[in-house]
Amino acid sequence: MRENVPGALWRLAVFMTVCAVGLVAMLAIFAELRFGKEVRYRAQFSNVSGLESGNFVRIAGVEVGKVHTISISDDGTAVVEFSTDDTVVLTEGSTAVVRYANLIGGRYLALQEGAGSTRRLRPGATIPLSRTSPALDLDALIGGFRPLFHALDPDQINALSSELIKVFQGEGPTVSSFLARTAALTNTLADRDQLIGQVITNLNTVLGSLGDQSAQVAKAVDSLAQLLATLAVRKRDISTGLAYTDAAAGSLADLLAKGRAPLTKIVRESDRTASLILADHDYFDDFLNTLPDAYQMLNRQGLYGDFFSFYLCDLLFKVNGKGGQPVYVKVIGQPSGRCTPR
Repeated sequence: MRENVPGALWRLAVFMTVCAVGLVAMLAIFAELRFGKEVRYRAQFSNVSGLESGNFVRIAGVEVGKVHTISISDDGTAVVEFSTDDTVVLTEGSTAVVRYANLIGGRYLALQEGAGSTRRLRPGATIPLSRTSPALDLDALIGGFRPLFHALDPDQINALSSELIKVFQGEGPTVSSFLARTAALTNTLADRDQLIGQVITNLNTVLGSLGDQSAQVAKAVDSLAQLLATLAVRKRDISTGLAYTDAAAGSLADLLAKGRAPLTKIVRESDRTASLILADHDYFDDFLNTLPDAYQMLNRQGLYGDFFSFYLCDLLFKVNGKGGQPVYVKVIGQPSGRCTPR
């Protein structure tokens, strides 16, 4: 037993090393760590609402760095310190824009090449306020159209919202498309004046019912406000959870795609094995019935440690005799002790 201790310790050391490497790899992936050489810059913004430390810095949609710190300068503007890979070249004409990363309010810092000097920006330099743009305030923009949205078709609302975002971010083709959609929506409202009147009548009835239940409604509103406040406090955790869920779903889909061929082979081989067992089920049943006794015999042979004890009772040699009949020659015979016939 003592002779196996060094081997066990060696295998344990290998196992712990592999686990440590795997843990470091997982931390590097899920923490989105960057190990390349980085260069830091600053950018001055009038408003960085929604931008946080750890958000990505992108050029043409490609991640090239991260936001490190956000501070307030003496003149009331926000100064964002960020880093990029050392292969990225920024010039004195480069611009910085805060963009939406997803539909739940995530942001990222987009770097673009604008008009101006092509002289390379030195490390630690600041992109001035004249060459930065804050993120579009969708809450204020969409909130201004809220009374109109309540009476519109959902598909029309989605189309109008999309056009609003594209136009105000400079990505829409023309403002005329937005105006045309707005005209179509107002015409739709004009054609449905009778329906709107019926809705107002029904709304009066509902408001009358709510007036009789004012205490319960007030309690429900307070509970809803508390729920929304809690969600607002945990918005970063929710955003992180959704991002990790998306990454996990992608990894699971990739795992299933890679494991499809082995799983198909396993199912096919399992079906073939089951067919062979069913074809010779008598032998298999006898094998299962005698297997416990065989294991008990093996267990008795290994009672003294990690080895098996055997006793030589008889040793026979089988040779072919005349006429093809076998002849058995007994070399060793032990009829006493453990070999005593029962």
